[in-house]
Amino acid sequence: MKLGIVYNNFLSPKFAGGGAEHAYEVVKRLTKYFKIVYYPSSPVFIWDKEVLIEKAKEVEREGIKITPEFYSILEEQNKFRIRGIKRFLLSDKIAKEVSKRYSVDVDFLYEPDHTSFDIFYLGKSTKFGLTLHLPLFYNNSIKYLRRLVKFYKFNPYTGKGFYTRFLYNELYSKPKYKRLLKKYKPSFIAAVSKGPLEESGITGEVLFPGNAFDPELLKYRNRGKEDYVVFWSRLNQDKGIHEIPDILKRIQAKLSKRVKLVLMGRFFDKYNEKLFWKKVKKYGLNVEYLGFVPREKLYDVVSRAKLFIYPTHIDGFSLVVLEALALGTPVVAYGIPAIRSVYYGLKAVKIVEEFDQEDMSRKAYEILSLNEKDMDEIINEPKLLDFLKLHSSWDNVANSVRDVIMKYAS
Repeated sequence: MKLGIVYNNFLSPKFAGGGAEHAYEVVKRLTKYFKIVYYPSSPVFIWDKEVLIEKAKEVEREGIKITPEFYSILEEQNKFRIRGIKRFLLSDKIAKEVSKRYSVDVDFLYEPDHTSFDIFYLGKSTKFGLTLHLPLFYNNSIKYLRRLVKFYKFNPYTGKGFYTRFLYNELYSKPKYKRLLKKYKPSFIAAVSKGPLEESGITGEVLFPGNAFDPELLKYRNRGKEDYVVFWSRLNQDKGIHEIPDILKRIQAKLSKRVKLVLMGRFFDKYNEKLFWKKVKKYGLNVEYLGFVPREKLYDVVSRAKLFIYPTHIDGFSLVVLEALALGTPVVAYGIPAIRSVYYGLKAVKIVEEFDQEDMSRKAYEILSLNEKDMDEIINEPKLLDFLKLHSSWDNVANSVRDVIMKYAS
């Protein structure tokens, strides 16, 4: 069976996040079951031609054949190489134009990490499916607005805030996708957890397992804990960066002592960074900022932490929670749909209602008060070890994707 892959980030010049990692690891393995033809989607054409050619060679070395038309489109790349607000305004038109230049000759089309409109236009005359790592849109407008007001707020330096995201969802994303889904109905929509489907208000398949971690992480487990908590992710409002100092302050009040936070990652912008450090100084908190660190260093730091504090508001699965568990570190997180659907029921993951800083600090206090024996019990719980075994192989994820494709391709 010939399977067409529609995607952009295989050719990205830099690491494009967890969705791109999922897509690469899965499609690489799908070459064992299907004859793969890769149709690079329209967003790739913003990158330098030389970079695209070099990345294309890397992809083909993995057994992922790129359709010849891609190289023809590269010759007229300047037509599609548009950036900034103009790119946003013309993204649909560019996707249509690029799609017209591909001759689709496969049995089924699949997008492993939905990032552009191309899959809908390429799938006009071919069965197709796609996997969501984040919601297509937020279906419950009032709930979404209330959440945005609480965590996204307003950036006076950029003029952007909760209202820009809300208007994007209401005036563009939601109506656009509802039209596309009606006009070009996919054979299936899958997701890496129930979260993206639930928040989009659509039904679909849930991949199980939806993601995996590198089994090398397991060697860092059970090396002993040091007296600090950790946070690492994108350092922005989506991940609750502004709330961390408030939560840390509450934890300290309960423990009656200072708590050290080790922080890793890059701040999204100077405004968010300034706000974070202003709170840290105001509360007199002990924060060690390591910035962006090599993976080996990150794994070592996380594995020795007593707790990973994760007040996230936007996630489709949360690889950082999975990696923390693999490294033997308990987690306390907001119970957004993705977190609940993947991690509910594990003793090492304490889930609280979104925005409930008091309950988060209470659950954190409980974990930080555990003795060594009790800590060992929750991070080596049989249910958690079974969960980690299932999620420690990308083969398992690829098999779940293959099964969904075969279900709808026949």
